[in-house]
Amino acid sequence: MSIFEEPQPSWPLTPPNSSDPPAPKDVSSVVTAIHVISTERAALAHLEHIYQTDARAQHDLARAVDRITQSVREGGKLVVCGVGKSGKVGRKIEATMNSLGVYSAFLHPTEALHGDLGLVRPMRAFESQSRRDRLALNETFETMLLTWSIQNDTVLLISFSGRSPELLSLLPHLPATVPVIALTSHTHPASCPLLSLHGPLGMGILLPAPIHEDEEASFGVRAPTSSTTVALSLGDALAIATARKLHTATGKSPAEVFRGFHPGGAIGAAAAETPLTTPSSGMSTRTFDFPMSSVSLPWEEITNTPLIPPFTLQLPPEQRVISRDMLVLLDQIPTVSPSSSQSPGDVRLLDILLTAIQHPSAKSWVLLSPSEIIPPRRIRALLSHSGDMDMRVSEVMARNPGTPFVVPRSKWLLVPDTTPLAEIRHTVSESRNRSDAVSVVAVVKDTASPGSLLGVMEAEDLLDG
Repeated sequence: MSIFEEPQPSWPLTPPNSSDPPAPKDVSSVVTAIHVISTERAALAHLEHIYQTDARAQHDLARAVDRITQSVREGGKLVVCGVGKSGKVGRKIEATMNSLGVYSAFLHPTEALHGDLGLVRPMRAFESQSRRDRLALNETFETMLLTWSIQNDTVLLISFSGRSPELLSLLPHLPATVPVIALTSHTHPASCPLLSLHGPLGMGILLPAPIHEDEEASFGVRAPTSSTTVALSLGDALAIATARKLHTATGKSPAEVFRGFHPGGAIGAAAAETPLTTPSSGMSTRTFDFPMSSVSLPWEEITNTPLIPPFTLQLPPEQRVISRDMLVLLDQIPTVSPSSSQSPGDVRLLDILLTAIQHPSAKSWVLLSPSEIIPPRRIRALLSHSGDMDMRVSEVMARNPGTPFVVPRSKWLLVPDTTPLAEIRHTVSESRNRSDAVSVVAVVKDTASPGSLLGVMEAEDLLDG
């Protein structure tokens, strides 16, 4: 027998004693469970092999650690974002990061589009000390940002497919100066839709987390199993590596920081037996470990500005008109082009999303053709009707004939720019009771001149306002 072979157990010739644990009644369940454990172990071995042999993956993992470390050292944080099972993985990563002293917060992408986007803080720029310093810099966008600015927050997007609709819809609204890390199954940054906007600016980092085989092939069901195990493992690796790099200058090891953040539970009880410090008095001792920590001062002591900002009186409602900042200019709205053929009917949902996120100034408006437009709410409706991003728009419309996703120019409500806002709201409200309800409001200089169109807005925005 080879020394590398494990010895086989010698089976008893007589039945086991009654004190021995009984054999499971449903052996198939145990076999299934062992198969799942074995498959996920293989997925982790595959992930380990990637980061042991792939130079690009190693480089980007190191970049991700540097980015997060820099953000936290300069008073920022890591913002973790994901939906579904990826969102739950993200919450675990956020919790692990915080327990290790890596300031983090979880952001739900849908809530972000409804106001929580204020959680993400962009770059604060400052002036370099001398012109000679500027000329000596490597003139790449990324190097200039790292040298001339203070990076605040870093965003970690988690999606196995790398094209979750909720995350893609969020991308145009993230500041271009905020570094974006994408933890996905993609193995090259150019193929990951989540990096399509920030990647070309050098502010995108890919953390590949593929699995060795499709989950449906492994288990007969597409439930996130191996993929979430791999994502959790990579998230833990990122957290530990970041904590070790971050706390080199604080005088505390990651283990000491971790124990300090766990006064309760079994970990807290164990730490209490070997306290890190012994206060010399009953007074509370306090250490400010984070750069953003500061002493609160009364407002009057740090500024001479009044507490109540000045305000300007608005015109009475009957005199207000649609302001230019409410509109999206028509020449800013991109026309989506199919990636596989020249027929507009072959446009996929993914083509529409990528077109929208690559033109943030259009605020998610997309033209299907020069005379057909898809408003942002209709794009979200397209995504909610189908989770298959490769589905053609024509297929989605055929399945939902009562839901007009595309609005032809003939259905736009043309209004002169001098029309009172109250009058337009009344017209839109009246149309709610008809089958041809107004969805797109187009503001023009002259209704007789189609070329004088200033911009468009969604009718729902007028009612919401």
